[in-house]
Amino acid sequence: MGMSNYQELTERAIAMINDDRWDEAFDELKRREANGEKDAVAVLAQFYLYGVGIARDTEYAVELLNKAISMGSADAAWELGLLYYKNDIGFPVNKYKAVEMFEKGAQGGNENCYGALSECYLHGDGTSMNEAKAFQYAMMAAKAGNATGMINAAICYDDGLGTNADPYAACHWYKEYLNFEPDDDFVMLRIALCLADPYERFGIRTTGEMLNEAFYYAGKALEKGNVEAHLIVGWFYEKGEIVPQDFDLAHKYIQIAADNGDETAQRHLQDFRKNIYGNYYIPGF
Repeated sequence: MGMSNYQELTERAIAMINDDRWDEAFDELKRREANGEKDAVAVLAQFYLYGVGIARDTEYAVELLNKAISMGSADAAWELGLLYYKNDIGFPVNKYKAVEMFEKGAQGGNENCYGALSECYLHGDGTSMNEAKAFQYAMMAAKAGNATGMINAAICYDDGLGTNADPYAACHWYKEYLNFEPDDDFVMLRIALCLADPYERFGIRTTGEMLNEAFYYAGKALEKGNVEAHLIVGWFYEKGEIVPQDFDLAHKYIQIAADNGDETAQRHLQDFRKNIYGNYYIPGF
């Protein structure tokens, strides 16, 4: 998606400031404010909020953001909501006000507000927990290209929150999210779990292609140090899925997960026995 007018004005102002043309940037925004341009008012607020070339004036910055919101700026609602949600400039945090601002921004089509609302409703942060609304906003954000929406849509599909559980849809949005956060081992693991369904949460029929891909992502998560990934890789060796069945390797990986506090791995280790040759096996296999 292309930049909004607010983003273009912000980029233009930053370029001018970096070019030692602060006065020109400030004067242009003031002229645009006088002409009733909502986005200029919102960008101007950032000058006062962070003291860009002028004395910081948080009260006036908030006044300008509210003015821009009243003029219909969804970007200003996002900025003010973010300020209420968390900040490091000493402005009073009020997550209920943050949600109120995010709602206003969402009404104006701001995808960042969609993503923020999916997070707030999913975790009951600044509002009552509401899985249906979390899923609704997550999908709106995800389809608009927002990474927070993508991860929350994936989690909703994965865990059946606000919608029916769907490992294929979950996998799709996890992969989309990895385009933004390629080193996220939690997401790599969740893709592996959706594709292999080792705990039979979804009751799906897995194919060789799905298992190959699952093993790949489990291995990537393991490389990043993900504890549970050791358990899943161990599962592959235990079942002989994609790789030759090898109970010694299965035990090795599951032991690592257990030693790092994974309770499922700790319980599963009790299923292993050693034969007279010192090799591990599981009775009944």
